[in-house]
Formats: sequence, C-alpha cells, structure tokens
Amino acid sequence: MTKLIIKRTMSETVRGSVPDEGIAREYLTNISEMYQESEKAETGQLLDSLITMQYSDSTGVREHIMKMIETATKLRDLHISIDDQFIVHMALNSLTPKFSQLKTAYHTQKDKWSLNELIAICVQEEEFHRKEVAVNLVGKNKGKAWRFKGKKAVSTSDLSKPSTSGTKPIVAFKPKKGSVFKCYFCKKEGHMKRDCSKYRDWLKKRGVSKVEGTKKE
Repeated sequence: MTKLIIKRTMSETVRGSVPDEGIAREYLTNISEMYQESEKAETGQLLDSLITMQYSDSTGVREHIMKMIETATKLRDLHISIDDQFIVHMALNSLTPKFSQLKTAYHTQKDKWSLNELIAICVQEEEFHRKEVAVNLVGKNKGKAWRFKGKKAVSTSDLSKPSTSGTKPIVAFKPKKGSVFKCYFCKKEGHMKRDCSKYRDWLKKRGVSKVEGTKKE
C-alpha cells in the first residue's frame, strides 16, 4: 500500500524507470540511487563557486558572506576541510574596492576575526558608505528649489534654460499688463461697474443716490 501511494506521486517516466522490487523501503533506495550525483563533480562545482564568488552592491554584504559560509558547509559535508580563517580571507578578497580600508586594517593587526565578527564589521562598513553617499547627494542638491511641472519635479535653476527636447521652455506665470476691465452690470469691456452709465440710471430709478464704490453725488 505504501509503495502504491509513492507511485501515485511520480510521473509515468520516473515510475517506469525505477526497478519495482521489494517493499517500499527498497523502492525508495532504488529511487535515491538513480538520482545520486557524483561527489567529485559536486565538490568541483562548489569549489568553483566559492573561489569565483564576488560581492555585488545589489545584494547586502551580510547575505554575501552567509552564502560563502553555506558553500563551505556543503564542502565539509563532502569531507573537504575548509577552515573559518580561509573563509574570512576569501570573503575579504571578494569585496569591492570601497572596502579597501577594511582589508588593510585586518591585514595590519595581529588579531584574527571570527566569521560573526567579520559579518558585523562588514555590515557596519557598508552602512557607513551608504550614509556617505546620501550626504554627498544632499550636498550637491543643496540650494536648489523645486517646482512641479505636472507630476514631475523641476529645479528652478533649470527654468531659464532653453528646452532641448523641442518643447516650450518652462517659464513662471506673470500677470498680463494692461488688462481690459469688464463691467459686471452691462457685460461690456472698457469700464468698471461703478462707472457704468446704465448702472447709474438703474440706481436712480430705484431712488439710490450712492453708487457702489463711489462717493455720494
């Protein structure tokens, strides 16, 4: 019954290629033998991965070192002796040039770092570089005021620059000079409501002698 349950979880190709002999325990042994990999090939792949592994800014330095430790642990399971100090040297050599001061500090002192100490120091150094980059960016943009064109932020220092994309340059809004007044009573242009003759006549018909916004006549 156990063997039948195992077979139902397998594809037809795998099921047909595994010798159907004995009980479920023996059947599982046959499966493991078919999927067994060469220890020599696996050892070679892990060693190549450990030697060629390089730190990238896209991944954190903690994850990078932990991945190297994981690879070394797999090699130990294959009876390849990898010392912790060897991993420390490999990890330092795989870091980018921005960690050069850290490498120099390690090589000039007598004390040796453990793997946990290496991770803590490298993470601290990485955080220091990130803050330094942030400060430099703020310093370069200092003194710039920003305005918005639609949904896009535009520096006020670029408002006077001619556009190179064929579009009109961004200019600040200025009120028009010599704007024409429009009367709110007769709806004609050229005068205001208080100067409108029709408005004055309308007021006289109602017995109002005071024109809105003017002195008494």
